Amino acid sequence: MALVTGPFLSIDASGTAYNLLTASIWKGRNYMRGFFRPTNPKTADQLTVRTTMAAAVSAWQALYSGTQDEWNMAARDVYPPISGFNYYVQQYIIAEGPPTIPPIAPRKSKSIHGRNVYGLDVGYD
Repeated sequence: MALVTGPFLSIDASGTAYNLLTASIWKGRNYMRGFFRPTNPKTADQLTVRTTMAAAVSAWQALYSGTQDEWNMAARDVYPPISGFNYYVQQYIIAEGPPTIPPIAPRKSKSIHGRNVYGLDVGYD
């Protein structure tokens, strides 16, 4: 059952009602969407991505807090803004292993449909 604080959709609502509607907060904004149950096909590609992400998170957690602070400082130059953790994981995936802080921060186009994908080789054809 959804928990509503204040009038419906005016303050905060979170949870799922009768497997039909889900209320949540994303970046400080309330929103509602239809309920869906995500699938988990456990394909080889999906397991590879999960393993890589788990390795990136473990590598971040193993960093000395001073090094984490350096990544947080470097992430301030990235556009759009992201956290030092997200910047580290992004660079970990690009480098396919523990990264070093790039001398120039990646920047994504300010246009809504910009095609810059931070150096990831993604085909849009």
